[in-house]
Amino acid sequence: MVSDEAISRSGLKHLLASEAGFEVRGEGGYKEAKLQASKLRPDVVIVTAEAGRQPGCVPLISSVRKATPGAGIVILGRETHHAYLGLLLAAGALGYVLLQASPRELFNAIRAVSRGHRFIDHKIGDELYELFARQSESGTKLLSLREQQVLEMLAFGHTLVEIASFLNISRKSIETYRARIREKLGLRTRAEIVRYALETGILNRQYRQAS
Repeated sequence: MVSDEAISRSGLKHLLASEAGFEVRGEGGYKEAKLQASKLRPDVVIVTAEAGRQPGCVPLISSVRKATPGAGIVILGRETHHAYLGLLLAAGALGYVLLQASPRELFNAIRAVSRGHRFIDHKIGDELYELFARQSESGTKLLSLREQQVLEMLAFGHTLVEIASFLNISRKSIETYRARIREKLGLRTRAEIVRYALETGILNRQYRQAS
């Protein structure tokens, strides 16, 4: 269980201990997560993101996945922005549960990801699955995981510096990923990226809300 807030970890630990068949093998903050996961080899890693779009969440998921490829990762958060959730799931998380969900919803998510299944909170699940379906049918299947992340953040107007900071990699690397996206999809300008994102469903929900 991963959270930078000790009180949150304590409450979550108590909750999980109340459910038959669950055993909390370890807990810690973001900095300890990779080492803990590598050492304990859990079936499921729960990561809380209480502050919404927590910058360290995406690289944390990637590092935990590398440390324990067999572990299912469940994110607990308040964010419902589909593009951001797409980044978390693309990074390797299998489950996403809203913090206001019932304990039963969290328990169901843990059991699902422990078996290798994806679990999305029912309040946002249907629309998010539709988004992934549209993306899988589009040219994004030609892109690597990191290229998809960069594409989505470019589409939402983030600068190269912001993307580099968010993904915890250098600006030069972001420039390289952008160049690969342009080569693979033929998208030369920001306007073309935005139009592509609209056509594939990445931005559609947000634009409908604004109109």
